[in-house]
Amino acid sequence: MTLVDADVEQPPPPPPARPGRRLRVLGIVAGVLILAVVGAGVAATTYYDGVPVPGEFRADHAVVDIDELPMPVLNTFVAAVDPSFYEDPFRPWSGSLITRRYAAYAAQDNDARRTGIMANKLEDRYSHLEILGFYLNSADFGRGAVGLEPAAQAYFGKPATRLTVAEAAVLAARLAPDASANPKAVWEQVLRTMAARGWLAQAELATLAYPNIR
Repeated sequence: MTLVDADVEQPPPPPPARPGRRLRVLGIVAGVLILAVVGAGVAATTYYDGVPVPGEFRADHAVVDIDELPMPVLNTFVAAVDPSFYEDPFRPWSGSLITRRYAAYAAQDNDARRTGIMANKLEDRYSHLEILGFYLNSADFGRGAVGLEPAAQAYFGKPATRLTVAEAAVLAARLAPDASANPKAVWEQVLRTMAARGWLAQAELATLAYPNIR
């Protein structure tokens, strides 16, 4: 040992880390994260609860009673727009495309998040067929025809209750996500989807022809 080493006081070694302090810090961090998650959940619930439910459809044009339409006719529209519409339970937080479209129309709101919540609330309150009726009586079929009854008159000169499956499929194709494609090709796809879902017999499918439109 040199003289310098002996005369200079050496600093004491640092104290060992105390595990209790580290655990307390981790606990504080975890608590903050939990509060953040809880706060986010409360905010999401508040937002969800604040989105209104569109009321039952009211129209200023002729409407059709959904109960008066045969299921094969109704199924053309389900096949065209959302073939999974009847599946239970309804898809949470987003709703089916049919319900979302109706919610957007009824509320005049195109915000995807809000209409998804509206659709979810509608599906908690109404049956599949009630929602399908709301949608068909409010859908825009082109030619200035809003609602299935005016559309049946505009395209075929008859009430909706007298539509054949082939005629209904023409109108359903107007609502399909790919409606801008070749109308006859979309019509054929609607009928093929119905057959694949068991809503139309293959033998009947083979007999259907594209109908004349006014």
